[in-house]
Order: sequence, then C-alpha cells, then structure tokens
Amino acid sequence: MAIEAKVKSFIEETLPTDLKNKAWTWLEKGNLWECANIIGNYYNDDGKDSREACRAIIDDIRAHQGEKAKTSEATTMVVFGTSGWRGVIGEDFTCLNVAKTCRGIIEMMKTDDFLKQNHYTSFEEVKSNGILVFRDNRFMGDDFMDVAMRELAAEGIKIFFAGECPTGVGSALVPYRKLAGSFNFTPSHNPMDYAGLKFNPADGGPADVDLTSIIQEKANNYMKGGDFTPSTADFTSLKTDIDAAKEFAVFMEKNAIVYDMDKVRSWLKENKTDVFILIDNMHGSSRGYLEASLGDGLTQELKDAGALKFMNTDTDYSFHGVKPEPSAKNNAPLIKKLQAANRKYTLCAALDPDADRARFGDAHMDVDMNRFGAIAYGCILEHVKKGGIASTAPSSDFALEIAKKNGQRVDELAVGFKEFRPSLNSGGVIECFEESDGISFAGHTLDKCAMAGCIMAINTLVLTGKNLSEQYTELQKKYGYFYPDKAGADVKGVSVEAWQAYKAQVMQALQHKLYKMGDSVTIDGKAKEITSINIIDGLKVIFADRSWILLRASGTEPKFRYYYEVVSDEALPNDGKAVLDAYCDAAAGILTAARKIVDGN
Repeated sequence: MAIEAKVKSFIEETLPTDLKNKAWTWLEKGNLWECANIIGNYYNDDGKDSREACRAIIDDIRAHQGEKAKTSEATTMVVFGTSGWRGVIGEDFTCLNVAKTCRGIIEMMKTDDFLKQNHYTSFEEVKSNGILVFRDNRFMGDDFMDVAMRELAAEGIKIFFAGECPTGVGSALVPYRKLAGSFNFTPSHNPMDYAGLKFNPADGGPADVDLTSIIQEKANNYMKGGDFTPSTADFTSLKTDIDAAKEFAVFMEKNAIVYDMDKVRSWLKENKTDVFILIDNMHGSSRGYLEASLGDGLTQELKDAGALKFMNTDTDYSFHGVKPEPSAKNNAPLIKKLQAANRKYTLCAALDPDADRARFGDAHMDVDMNRFGAIAYGCILEHVKKGGIASTAPSSDFALEIAKKNGQRVDELAVGFKEFRPSLNSGGVIECFEESDGISFAGHTLDKCAMAGCIMAINTLVLTGKNLSEQYTELQKKYGYFYPDKAGADVKGVSVEAWQAYKAQVMQALQHKLYKMGDSVTIDGKAKEITSINIIDGLKVIFADRSWILLRASGTEPKFRYYYEVVSDEALPNDGKAVLDAYCDAAAGILTAARKIVDGN
C-alpha cells in the first residue's frame, strides 16, 4: 500500500473528527510530516491506547521521508537564520542539499574573511587544525554527518568526530582543541520533521552574518547550478574519534569562573538525602554529559540516594509526540514529580534535543529563562563576582534592572547568540541569556549551553541554600515585579523563498509604517503612549510605565513572534495573567495591522 493511502486509512480509523479534518487537509497538500506531527500530538495528549499504532505510522512516514532525503534532487534556498540552516527532512533538507551547503561552508573557509577573522594565514592551516563534526539525536543524523565528512575529506581537512554531542559542548571543544570550526547537525528545538546544520568558527561561537552570508551565497550558487557531484571521498584516514563528554568535564574544571565544580560535588554529596534533581534529556544529545561532569561515582551515589534522576533517555525520533522544546507544558510533569518527592531542595531541568536550551523549576515554580537569567545573575553578583549582563531585546528586563541597580554594565542586543560575542569577549560581562532558554557565562563558551545552565542552577542552591523559587521571590521584593510572556502566529504551507520575502515585507511595515514616538497603543481599552521605539530586532514599543511589546519574525521557522512585559512595584494577582492577556491581544492586533498593509486588505 502506498504511504499516502496507508496514512489516510490510519487517519480515518484512529483520529477524532477535529484532528481528522486537520490531518486530511495536510494529506491533500502532500505534507506527510504535518500529519505525523498531528498524530504525535494526539497520542501524547489523548490517544494513549493507540500509542503503538500512532508511533508505527509515524515510523512509516519517517522512513518514506528518509528515502526521499537520500534520493531527491530537489533544490532549496539555504538561509542561515539566528542559528544555522534548518529544513524539513526529505523536502529541502536532503543529502544532496547538505553536500552543497557543506561545500559552501568549505569554500567560505578559503576566503580572506574567514582566514583573517580566525587568524589563519592560509587554508592549509584550516586543513591541519581540522573541523569538529557532531549531531544531536535526530533522524538521519549519521547520514548527514557522513555527507559532511566526505566533503571535508575531499579537501583533505582533518575531522574530529564527537558523534552525539550537545551544541554547547561542541562549541567549548572547538577552541579548547584549537580547531578551525565545527559542523553541528541539529535544528535545536524544532519538531521531528526538521533537521539542521550549524557552523561555528574557531572561537566556538555561532558564525556571524559576515560569514553566514558567504555560506548562503556559495551554497545557493550550487543550488542554482545544474552540475554538482557530491563527494565520495573516503574520510577514514582523516577521522579521529574523541570522547566529548570526558573532554568537556576537563574543560569545565579548568575554565569555570562562576561556579566551582568541587564545591558543587561536595554539596550534592553532603545533601543527597535532602535534594531531588530531575533532568529531562528529551531523548537528546545531553544523555551522559552531566553524569560525566559530576563523575560516575557521585552520579551513582546520588541515584542510589534518590537525589538524581534522568528521564527520556531512550532514542525516540518523534520525541514521544511532543514538540521537543523546554516549554511550560513539557516542564509540568517534572514539577509534579518534584512535589511528590517532598525533599528540602528540588530542581528540574527540561532540555531540548541538542541541549543548548533549558527550562528549570522546583516544587513551587516553573522557571523559564527570563526568571532563571535573573536568578543566576543575582546569585553571581552577590556570591561570586561583579560584572555586567547581556540579553536580547525580547527578553525580560528583570536581570537588566538588577544590573542597573548595582551599577553594572547592561547590553541589550538582537536575537541570536552570535550577538553576544563582543559582550563575552570584552571581559565586562559575566552572563548572557536570551528568553528562548539559552544561557552562557564568562569562562565558558560563546554559544548557549544547557549543561552550564544545569550546573549553575545547582550552584545557586549551593551558594544560597535556597530553592530557585525562594531566590526569585527575594529578588522581586528587592528589585520589582516583572511579568514577561510571549505568543506567536505560524505561517503554514509556505516555501522558504516565499517566507523570506513575506517576512521582510511585514518587518518593513512593522518598523516603518505603523508608529512613531508619541503615538498610542490601545491596551485593555486604554491608550498607552509610546515613549521609546527600538528596532534593533523587529519592533519594540516601550511605554512610560516600563511595560513593552515587541514583534519580530522568527529566524528559525515560518512564524511571527510577539513578546510583552508588564512591570509593577507590587505583586499582581495570578502572575499578572489578566494584564498580560490584554497585552497579547494588543500585540496580535499590531501584527494583524502590519500584515494587512502587506496583504493589501
């Protein structure tokens, strides 16, 4: 039976009417992956009894798309967004297109731009220093790495192979080993249908736009040209396997500034009967890495004492039917387990598949990165050392307020961890974070790293003797009450090219055709005057009471995002939900107005 007929039969027999209609719509458009996502969400939320049947049909869809990825000659438009190139497996992310993009990266590494920026005198040094190759746990990760390694081998470039490895770990190992860069196959927190490729240069941080624009140009030239033959070079003699987990543990010991690994281990050992730490690996590349940093002996001792537990450690390309992001929804089951543990200290961490993002919590609070960024920074300022803070424009202003009140440097930047490079290299910033659950610290890596976040979360318990929620409450009482939130609007069924054009038009309308200083935005029936406008990333309108709304286009998927924050001198009921709902409605209205300008209606 053809895959389309098989999926149609499954939809008819298994899904409830509302989901059935949605799935049929996508099936009629030939989009099997969206059918898989709908089926995955169904069995995770409501369809426990049909779990195995759901997973089986998703496996069939995945196998079909995998075969397409290996054989398709369809081209695409390569766009390196805020964090690499991402695409749908079997549609635009195919073995052929990966080969073209990898060759584009290699051609970029031959340019003066790359050589000078990374302090090389010739491409021969790049070949000699070598490239780190690794992946998260995604479907076809090994196939895509093989394609990349054959392209590298064709140029005689040494290959250091880390296999399944977190993004932050790979980022740290590039400068630690003095490599020329890294090829990292991951689409981060995107759904199961996506794959991705990130390139980091010799300092380990994400490639900046001056390099990614060259990659895009060269890769897209290969896409447009009809004559391209992927490399079949044997990479065996150029490939060196490395133990990334072990090397990262050594790196942490040598370079950590904001935490002391020996003190962390000692505290955990001393408090093993009073603490419960739960880590959701999301079936991803973080598996085994925190254990290596703590040490095998201590890890086992903590497990035996019921102090440390890991979940979702099996391989599951469909991520048990959820979008694999560190969200409140995915964190909720972890917090329930913390509450049931009934221990003095509780901590959970929900990671994404490549472990560059994390969301924390304890038995009393879900702690997203807006909250954790403030908690970690406040803890470092009080107990470790003084220094500045860097965050992105859509992130909460809470941590920035703490810095300002303590006379410390504040950097507010565009979205993308590559934007933090100057801040971290300056020596004046001790922490950088973005609301989308990424964080890093002075002495660590220029890329976001959930492993560092996890250690720092434990370290705040070590230094304060208090859970995250207690620390956050104390900060609120001292510095004020900040209530951030976000929402968004998906743009489904568009090509890469169409999305790039459309989002540029909408951003132009948002930034230049809607508001000027002194204009008002109506929120909950009241006009709020705009006192400041920031267009460093999208449109951010700031009001006299320090509340704000920001709208931008996603750099990783076809989606418009909007963010908003309310500030108060006193705690608001229900964490400000009623007020935030009004801000959400206002943000949605602003986006609608901009899209109407573009759509002409």
